[in-house]
Amino acid sequence: MATPVSSGLKMQDQFDWPEPEHEADKVILRNVRNHGCHITGIPDANPPFAFSIGLYLNYGHPELIIFGQRAETAQAIINLVRDRVQSGHQFVDGDISDDLLENGYKLGFWEVPFAAYPEYLGTAIWFYWKSRRAFPCLQVIWQDVNRRFPWEPECLPAVKEDQPLLKKIIS
Repeated sequence: MATPVSSGLKMQDQFDWPEPEHEADKVILRNVRNHGCHITGIPDANPPFAFSIGLYLNYGHPELIIFGQRAETAQAIINLVRDRVQSGHQFVDGDISDDLLENGYKLGFWEVPFAAYPEYLGTAIWFYWKSRRAFPCLQVIWQDVNRRFPWEPECLPAVKEDQPLLKKIIS
């Protein structure tokens, strides 16, 4: 199980935890404390997406959102990034990682505009609402089978449709 890094513990000491209203809220709080983050999946959205809650609190790292993947795959990718962050790596806007996925596939990281938060990050907003600092979020962007990102013209149309590039469409 992941253990929060020491700098995160200081943030936790000063963090005003939200009051759970439902059992699902208790699960979120438990996962953030015990595993470094909770992953919320929205499988019925079009396209489906998932996002993290707790990376900012525990590691001072932006939360993550990923679109267009099955729930298990989205969770696995977020957990891979969480593990890297736990070991001290910080991803920032514009980063491309070529060592998280198999077979040479890359992941891109783009800053999510605050204007997108209400539509996509409601539970994270609930979690951080008492915090005095706004939490940052990065969109994790994956390549198509030809190793093209959605911002590249040759990228497969279905992959572009599955990944709305929030940084480009919401300002």
